[in-house]
Amino acid sequence: MKRLLLISAITFVIGCNKPGKKYFTGTIEYTYTYSSDSLNADSLAKTRPSKGFLRYDTVNYQSKFIGTDTIVYYYSGRFNKCLSETDHLGNYACEDYGVFTDSVLSYRLIDTDEKILGYSCTILEIQKKNSWLRYYVSNELKIAPATYRKHISYNWDLYGDKAGGGLILRSEHRFKYFTMKGIATAIGARSAGFKALEIDEKLFSQFCK
Repeated sequence: MKRLLLISAITFVIGCNKPGKKYFTGTIEYTYTYSSDSLNADSLAKTRPSKGFLRYDTVNYQSKFIGTDTIVYYYSGRFNKCLSETDHLGNYACEDYGVFTDSVLSYRLIDTDEKILGYSCTILEIQKKNSWLRYYVSNELKIAPATYRKHISYNWDLYGDKAGGGLILRSEHRFKYFTMKGIATAIGARSAGFKALEIDEKLFSQFCK
């Protein structure tokens, strides 16, 4: 698979969590596909995200999903809260990501020789109460612990811990009636000073009360 980068060289910044350890800061893009044994795959694709755009710095992350609506999630590692916004209308909803939302029944790590965008991977499989996940996580690119260690909701803390913060390059999410697959199509690393959030962080104090 051809390696696509948004800039010519990978650069990193020093993370604040462990002095001397380098963490990925920048952007990653995904495309998503859907399949189902009982539902129409074309209909699923029309109502669910077709692309995802994620941004990471050493404290925060931002995820934008393009579909019928454009939904953006802004996560503050300082507040451990998320603001979500639909279609850039400025109507923010706040969610506390320190709240438990799902049960993990089991997990396992699997070695693989597969490379995605030129990066070697380890597979993390997670069996949850209501779904099953497979993540192909990078062995070279690691996101900072501040972006996941307190993030209990949706078991993001477990992913970060078991995957060592490896950047997700491919995903498979099996729900009861359909499966959603994602693949990274471009990675753009950024240097020190890059900010993941494209909003004023003061909004967390305003909307998360």
